Parts: sequence; structure tokens; C-alpha cells
Amino acid sequence: MEEKERLKKHLEYLCSFDKLTGEPEALQAVAYISDVLKKYGVSCHTETFPAYLSNPVKSVLTVDGKEIPSRPRSFSESTGKSLHVPLVYDPGTREAVSMDRQKQFLENVSGKLVLGYGYDERYAKMLEQYGAAGWIQIWTSGEDVIHEDTVSPVWGTPDMDSSLFQLKMPVVAISGPKGEYLIQKLENAWKNGQILYADLDSQVDTGVRSVQLPIADIPGRKKDFVLLSCHYDTWYRGAFDNCTANALALELVRYFQDRKEQLAYSLKIAWWPGHSNGRYMGSTWYCDHHWDELYENCIAHVNLDLLGSKGADHTLAIRTAGLEGTKWLKEHVMEADPLAEIQIGRIGRGADQSFWGAEIPYHINPRYEARKERKQSDAPGPGVYWWHTAEDTFDKIDFDGLMRDGAVVRSLLCGLLNEEMLPADFSEYFHTWNGYLEPLKNSSKYGEEIEEIQKQLKTVIQLCVDLEKKWNTEEQEKGEPIHLEDHNRLCRITGGVISRLMHSSGSAYEQDTSFAYGPLHLLGASAKGDFQKGPKDWELFYHTTFIRQRNRMVTELRKLQKQIEQEF
Repeated sequence: MEEKERLKKHLEYLCSFDKLTGEPEALQAVAYISDVLKKYGVSCHTETFPAYLSNPVKSVLTVDGKEIPSRPRSFSESTGKSLHVPLVYDPGTREAVSMDRQKQFLENVSGKLVLGYGYDERYAKMLEQYGAAGWIQIWTSGEDVIHEDTVSPVWGTPDMDSSLFQLKMPVVAISGPKGEYLIQKLENAWKNGQILYADLDSQVDTGVRSVQLPIADIPGRKKDFVLLSCHYDTWYRGAFDNCTANALALELVRYFQDRKEQLAYSLKIAWWPGHSNGRYMGSTWYCDHHWDELYENCIAHVNLDLLGSKGADHTLAIRTAGLEGTKWLKEHVMEADPLAEIQIGRIGRGADQSFWGAEIPYHINPRYEARKERKQSDAPGPGVYWWHTAEDTFDKIDFDGLMRDGAVVRSLLCGLLNEEMLPADFSEYFHTWNGYLEPLKNSSKYGEEIEEIQKQLKTVIQLCVDLEKKWNTEEQEKGEPIHLEDHNRLCRITGGVISRLMHSSGSAYEQDTSFAYGPLHLLGASAKGDFQKGPKDWELFYHTTFIRQRNRMVTELRKLQKQIEQEF
């Protein structure tokens, strides 16, 4: 049977039922994945553990006697009894406003149901802090559907401290058109000197349930391994989010199992539970409970998400931590798809990026998307309206596109698994991250402090460049790769530490909150705050955040410099 036919067979089954983690149907997916792996002769096992999950049940939102279609957010609070409260709109969620104006609005939301755009978890906690009765999230693009999602500020399973961040306020989502309708009603009521009331009844089922995580192992010549991952749980049928990735992972396992004698490095494949209704709890649990092997032996994490959907074109978005360099990425992509329009960027938060603390040097998330002007929705990936809806069904899959996704992922994995020398472009690596720091230096009052981080980063990277030049000269003289292990060790140390610093902001052993998105998120957000006319307490909070992030960056980079100098 050809690969495309096997993919169709996998997907016909996996797309035939809902797979929300903690529900019996999710275990059907685990059983299927395990059966296929055994059929392929792959070493595999399933780990079972408790998970903290949150399932939206239903919500009823009524304004001026008319019911507005809505859905509760995972990890929001149930209303208990129906609320009857004033409705207010926050224009600051749609347009840029000063921090002073934002705080003035917040100081007047107590006891009110706030209507606002977006899905920012920090905003939800601020509304809760100021006593809002709840938040109605308006989707930012024009499709008249509701996308399921979570509002938890806690990444993965809460611990003793982060559990205190759990939201104690109802949050429901509505479509963009319905949001515009309510905004207009509010404007009309305000013109007539009236208060518009809303009734809200929202139910969410949150608690601990048992879940399963299937893992496959393909040994290479080395114990060090690449981790390939995707989540098997879905909102509704979840055809392209994430059944396509699950099926593709099965076929990639088959491909590398048949060629395991060629592998320099081992391959582990994990299908995560709890991505959707557990805020990435499957990948965080794995990070917690397999910390030693990840920290000591994992060289790369390749994550598959939102693949093979209709609506994608030849725009290949590759989000990485950057160490491997553009040349290496393009060479491997061109082997698979010479027509790809490649867009290379840095990884943000999402898609089970839960492994920064373990100092894994390479992180790669590839997928075909669509040009901005062709996107149907503000949903991630290809930008299609059926993301996180009941309409994400088998008929939305583009099988030729999925085969193209698979060819690119396979080529990237071959490069990581078969080539003993780890890829690195240290000069480009510096310019990548300096490109994030330079705008901060020029746009904030902390220019000197940012420049200090830049100089320390440059010192570290220059050490790496000089070592590579020295080793290359010695190898050319002797005619053999005598510094292979030195090179690989340098890549792992440097890439691991810098990835952790650029993509996380706290302890290596804990998960950052989901409040922010993108590299250098806390450093950047605190450096760019405009407080010329802003509240003094917020100015102090942001200043404290910046100073702590500055201390962390400079000290950790100095430690990295000393480690490189001592070890090499």
C-alpha cells in the first residue's frame, strides 16, 4: 500500500470521532496509534497518569431578550447561577490606548460583563482583579463561527503556586459579527442614556482525569535523540488539528523504522494528550517526568501541528530557535519541495513548546500556511474558518498538501538524524537575536541595559565562531574531523542555553505562564512600556520586571561564556 493510501486509511478512522482528552474516545485514538506501531514492528509503550482538564459544557448569553450564540472557554469559571449584569465594551482591546486610559477603564468594570476582542490571558486576570463579572471574547475576524479555546494562564498542570493563577471568572466566546452587533447595541443604549444588561449562564467541567500518552522509540547508533511530537487530542473531530499530524507521524515512524541502521541519532515520537483542554499538560508532564533524558540526551524537538489543510498554499512557514541556520533549512526543504516559498521565523508560545528549560538546542515547527491576503480567518496555521470548530472534518484535508508536509518534515528529520555533525551557523545566530535586541535598545529608556545584553551575547557567539575557525583549520591540516565531538558539544551548550534565555523568562524547571507570546517576551514587553502619562504603580511593576530580566540575561550569558572558555 502506498504512503498516501495509508495516510487516508489512518485519517478515515481518526477523523470519525471526537477525541477530547479525558473522554473514552481519546483512548480509542491511543489504542489505534499503539496498534499501528506494533504492526510496524516499532518499540512502543503507553504512559498513564492523572491530568487536570477543563471541558466547556454550554453557555447561554442573552442581551435585550435575544440569545447570542456563545461557548465557554476551557479553564474559565462556571457562573453557578445565571448572571444579570450591565454590559460594557472595552475599545482598548481593538485599538491602542494609553496605559492610563486602560487603567481608568479597568477601575470601572466591577460587577460588569466586559465585551472585548482577543484572547489575552493576562487581560482576563486583570479583569478578574478589578472585579469584572466576566468577559465576552469577540473573535477578531469576520467568520460567523465560534472557535473553541482555553483561557488558562497556567502552562500545563498547575503546581502549588501557579494554581493560584487559575481564573475565577466566567469567560465565553462569540463570533466577530455577533460582537459587532453587541457593540452597536451598546452605542445605541449609551446615546439614549440607557444601561444595557446581559444575562449569562456558563458551565465548565474542570477536574482531574486519567490520560494516556503513547511513545515510540527507534534506536540509532547514539543514545542522543530527536523528539518528534504532535497532540492526538482534538476539539470535535479535529481533522487538520491534529489528526493529519498524527497520521503523518505514524508514517514517519514506519519510514525511519525501515532505515534505522542509517540513523546516527535515535528517534522518539510522542503523541500528546491534553493539548486542547489541558493547556499543553501532556508535553509538560513528559518534560517533568523525563527531565534527565531530555536534559542529557535530547538534541532537537520537532513538533507537528495544523498540517495538510485545504486553504494552505506553497508558503512554508518554518519556526525555529535558529541555531541550525537558514542555509541548512533551505537545503533540506529544497530537497523535498523546490517550489516552496520559505518563511523562516522564531518559535513563539503554543504547539506544546514546553521544553525550553531542558536546554534542547534545536526546536523546529514546520507547516505550509497561506499568504496573509489569502487567509480566511485570524486562526493560526493556514488561517481557515474551521479551526477549533465542529467543521474541522475529513473533507477539509488536502492529501497532496499533506504529502508535501510529510516530504519536508522527513527531509528535516533525515538531516538531524543521519548527519552526525550538528548544524550550526553561529554568525547568523547572533544576528538573529541581535535583531530582537536592537529595536528595544532604540525604542526604550533602557538603551544602555539592552546594549549590555547585546555585548555579552556577541562575546559568547564570537567565542564560538573563533573556536569553529580554529577547529576547521586543524582538521584541514590533519585531513580528518578530529573536533566532531567538540563541535557537537559546543552546539548543545550554546544552543541550549540561548534557546532557554530567548524563549523563556523564569526557572528552567517550571513553565512560564501563557501571558505572553514570542521570544524575549517579558524583556521586550517591560522595556517598551510607555509610562510618560501612565499609572505609577504599573510603571514600577514593569520596571521591576525589566531589571530582573536584564539581570537574568546578563548573568546567564556570562556563565555561558565562562563554561565555553573552561571546557574548550
